[in-house]
Amino acid sequence: MESSQGTVSQFTSNTIEVGTEQRIFNAALEVFSRKGKDGARMQEIADCAGINRALLHYYFRSKNKLYEAVFAHGFEQFINGLSQSLRSERSFESSLRTFVHGYMDYLCEHQDMARLMITECLSGGPVLESYLATAIAKREKLPGFLMEDRIRQAIEVGEIREVDSEHAMLTIVSACLFPFVALPTVRLFQPKAATDFEEFIAERKQHIVELILSGLRIP
Repeated sequence: MESSQGTVSQFTSNTIEVGTEQRIFNAALEVFSRKGKDGARMQEIADCAGINRALLHYYFRSKNKLYEAVFAHGFEQFINGLSQSLRSERSFESSLRTFVHGYMDYLCEHQDMARLMITECLSGGPVLESYLATAIAKREKLPGFLMEDRIRQAIEVGEIREVDSEHAMLTIVSACLFPFVALPTVRLFQPKAATDFEEFIAERKQHIVELILSGLRIP
């Protein structure tokens, strides 16, 4: 497997026109998110992008390379945007709100990418594992680690009660992700998720923030 740096360099190469590049990424993401890497076909992606299959192979050589390029783009787009927002926050409450809102906004705006990451996890996650390993080596860039550090800092200064920061972070991420992972089930129990998903997510973000804060505040 190529490194994330190599894949991203190929992904942003000047050898491919920007308009064509975006059509390929959009088409590949749409097909991969529906069918997974194994079920997707390069011909279907080329047809969806409105280009010749030979041109698609010229730029990306194989389905695996295209999959990694699309995954790398979405992964870096998420961690860079949210990490930058978190660094500008100072208090635990504002950091928590920024993380929850930023994470769920990303999932709402990039539902194909969210499905792709979920499918990747269910298939064993080799590509996700590779990119996470690279991101973990650069701890300061990973939003989850930044938020986890904020939890520890808040405990140290007495802003919140003492908890296991790793478990707390897992709880926050799980609460944000569940409506997207189990949307058909969520719609059964929360009718608004079926009739007005945006409003449901807005309420969900607020609920998660208030619930976490109420559980962590010092009595």
